[in-house]
Amino acid sequence: MASLAQLLTVAAQRAGQIERDRDGDASCPLHEAAALLTDNAGQRLIWAARALHPQGDLV
Repeated sequence: MASLAQLLTVAAQRAGQIERDRDGDASCPLHEAAALLTDNAGQRLIWAARALHPQGDLV
């Protein structure tokens, strides 16, 4: 999950650089997605999904 969050953060930074009006339309959702992956609630969601899957792995 940390790698995915890092990828989203880098993508958001790049999107912020190429936005014409710099209003965050492209970069803001990417930053938010990265934050959700790394916060405690995001981790709890992952654990809950694993608990619901019969094998304990994400599908």
